[in-house]
Amino acid sequence: MVFASAATLVAAIPVAVVSLASSAVATPATHAAHAAAAPAAAGAAAATGGSGANLPYTEVEAEHEPTNGTVIGPSYTAGQLADEASGRKAVTLQGTGRYVTFTTPVATNSIDFRYSIPDSATGSTYTAPLSLYINGAKQTDFTLTNAYSWYYGTYPFTNNPSNGKPHHFYDEAHRLLSTTYPAGTTFKLQVDSEDSASSYTVDLADFENVAAPASQPAGSVSVTSKGADPTGATDATSAFNAAIAAAGHGGTVWIPPGTFDIPGHIAVNNVTIAGAGMWYSTVAGTAPGFYGNSAPNPSTNVHLSNFAISGNVQIRNDSAQVNGIGGAMSNSSVSNVWIEHMKVGAWMDGPMSNLTFSGMRIRDTTADGINLHGGVTGSTVTTSNIRNTGDDGIALWADASIGADSQDTISNNTVQLQQLANGIAGYGGNSNTISGNLVVDSGISQGGGIHIGQRFKSTPVGLYTIQNNTMLRDGDLDPNWKFGVGALWFDAQQATIAGPINVTNALIEQSPYEAVQWIQGTVNGVNLDTVTIAGTGTFAFQDQTGASVTLKNVTGTGIAQANQGKTPSYSCDGGNFKVTDDGGNSGVLPTSCTTTSPTPVYPPYPSVATATAR
Repeated sequence: MVFASAATLVAAIPVAVVSLASSAVATPATHAAHAAAAPAAAGAAAATGGSGANLPYTEVEAEHEPTNGTVIGPSYTAGQLADEASGRKAVTLQGTGRYVTFTTPVATNSIDFRYSIPDSATGSTYTAPLSLYINGAKQTDFTLTNAYSWYYGTYPFTNNPSNGKPHHFYDEAHRLLSTTYPAGTTFKLQVDSEDSASSYTVDLADFENVAAPASQPAGSVSVTSKGADPTGATDATSAFNAAIAAAGHGGTVWIPPGTFDIPGHIAVNNVTIAGAGMWYSTVAGTAPGFYGNSAPNPSTNVHLSNFAISGNVQIRNDSAQVNGIGGAMSNSSVSNVWIEHMKVGAWMDGPMSNLTFSGMRIRDTTADGINLHGGVTGSTVTTSNIRNTGDDGIALWADASIGADSQDTISNNTVQLQQLANGIAGYGGNSNTISGNLVVDSGISQGGGIHIGQRFKSTPVGLYTIQNNTMLRDGDLDPNWKFGVGALWFDAQQATIAGPINVTNALIEQSPYEAVQWIQGTVNGVNLDTVTIAGTGTFAFQDQTGASVTLKNVTGTGIAQANQGKTPSYSCDGGNFKVTDDGGNSGVLPTSCTTTSPTPVYPPYPSVATATAR
């Protein structure tokens, strides 16, 4: 979801603090003395956060591996390659003989790596080889492309370099190997004489020991039995549709190993579509997708699993239905599906209920990873990895024209490198849970890590339970607002938020700007309990609107403003930021009315003893 125009900030006196014990209003100075003396703070429980998805691969950062290339970063400046890299660092290989060598920490028969090559002068598509060596032995070159990277200008962006403001630099390449290599094997990406790009930037590599392909389920109908070409040379749409018809209501369609050309949508209802595995069975084409019926008569009993969807979407067009999964599906599931190069991985238009996404691997989209749009209830997104999306990684958009998203759960996901908007967002809705997630390097432009907003004409924000999450290096400088966005932030742009929004056991580390932010409108009912803030570039809290919050066991260390002898948090809204102190808090109060845009101190931050290495 994209942002609105810049917020209007009101300069006034600092925060009003309400003591739970006396209900009396204290001055900032009084509260500062109280916080410094409070014995509960010393014994406050430290948050453990969330560890995200239990992923089948191990991720290795290029900048930590042997290289004769150039390590770039860290950077927190838009338009720089390092800013969009995992950990905000990468390795650039420029010139013959430059390499980076990954030593595998696990046994593996695959490699997936994240890379960027320079754009062409006109934005036209080209390919360039890059050499791979395994234990010193030359392998078949990778063929890399600029086709799915390098966007320019302002939303919804173009592929034209003359529009300026370049971003979305990275793509991924992967290969399944015929041999399983033991831990300690070296995989070297090297620029050889035939490798024609002017430079190659390598961010990370994933190593996975992929299981053998699954066997065809008994009683299923194979798409090849209806004429589908597993080489991808001919359009397989009619063969897929024939297999679905032959399987009948409640039947199973089998996608064997191979690549199948599907230029557009396959309609699904009361059917299972199963592949041999996401590394083996691939549906590819201009904009392939599996779509349920339109609401208010959603498809039911749809189960999609164990295959990949690889599109050819190179630009964002919000009027185009070019998503990997779409429509409406109730009492359905999507599991272990790898989606890349689509506009959105899965855009689901409700009303619908009881839809589960699990084990997803969504990469390199021009817009969202997964968006549950309007009236989606009792549904779940879990144990998935969403990386390098052009908008929110996972979003609940309770569009008021459709209905509230309610009783939905976003749990145990690893969400990384959102180029626009947020890692996880809830726009309206109620009785929803966000738990156990790891949100990393998200909100690189116009967003943060986890966001709750009364925005985009959504239904009212009601109860949200946000528990056991880790936010690492989330948020950045908003190019329109000209100030930073928090790792955890709340926005009541279109109506007062009543909540309650209960945030417990949150670990917020190395925020480039502030850790927690309130902006626009009035945000009530935020309760922070056991929140550990370890390192910020500016503030612990940044209040830019009327808000009420209850704090318990909220601690801050390595807060850049506090390290400079200033107050750790900001508020400048005339005493309308009302804090209830339930004890155990330290390092986050008081606030003062200074500037929302102090020069940030980027990671590594001073005096951060508790930050977790990730």
